[in-house]
Amino acid sequence: MVERFLEQQQVVCAVLAEDRKKWHLMPKDSDITVLETVKAVLEPLSQFTDALIGEKHTTLSSVVLLLWKIFECLSHEQSDSALAKEMKEKIHEYLQHRYDDLQLRFLLNTATYLDPRFKNSFVSLKDDVKQSLLNEVKKMGNEKEGIASRVSGGLSSKEVRPSKKSKNHLKFLLSTIQGEKKEKGEPASSSQAPLSASDKINGEFLLYDQMPEVSAEDDPLVWWKTNMGTLPQLSEFARKYLCIAASSCSSKRVFSTAGYIVSPRRSRLSQEHVDMLVFLSENLEMAKKVT
Repeated sequence: MVERFLEQQQVVCAVLAEDRKKWHLMPKDSDITVLETVKAVLEPLSQFTDALIGEKHTTLSSVVLLLWKIFECLSHEQSDSALAKEMKEKIHEYLQHRYDDLQLRFLLNTATYLDPRFKNSFVSLKDDVKQSLLNEVKKMGNEKEGIASRVSGGLSSKEVRPSKKSKNHLKFLLSTIQGEKKEKGEPASSSQAPLSASDKINGEFLLYDQMPEVSAEDDPLVWWKTNMGTLPQLSEFARKYLCIAASSCSSKRVFSTAGYIVSPRRSRLSQEHVDMLVFLSENLEMAKKVT
């Protein structure tokens, strides 16, 4: 808006000059100077905020990177006026306070670490992030072991009944025998002991850290899809964290769409139909491009 006003400044002043009653609205030179300062300070930041509202690419992992660049843009220069310096200080102070929350910083660092483009350059809490992911893997492993023990206990208490199909019966029989052998703890003839969940994730950490960072223009989701077989557990965490949006703009647009769909005259729509209509409204154009 400020940029547009400065572009149309001469036209606006000409319109105001035609009516004597509106002369008091004529912008002064000091007003124009203030607007030019505001434009000069905020213009470099607008491209960063615009980039964070994207819906077709990952954004959360880019916040730490963009914050670093924003703070660079907010550094004082010799040519800055007093107003420009004050604005930069206020913006810098607000952003530092806004992103000083430890939980938020940890979330941003986790997403950045799981982005193969920035995993080595912009992560300040790498050790803490690794430990948190390791704890999460252990927790999931304990839950799976509990479920497996309950299932195996239920199977052992029942008789093994042959299935109608000999092939399925053989699979079930072999699976049961294999489980009994593992429970007795008898070592296999030539196989190594299976790695624990902690060993697996630590091995993935080591391999992932040794991999070079990819270009910032590459899609991290495509990278993880390609390396899913090599880094299975880390790829699960990547799907979990990289899908988080850095901005709430897309969510607000969905609520706006729902508001247009559910009006007082269409208030009898069921929740299921509302969800379907919102989904179609948001994805119809994309479906047309695919077809």
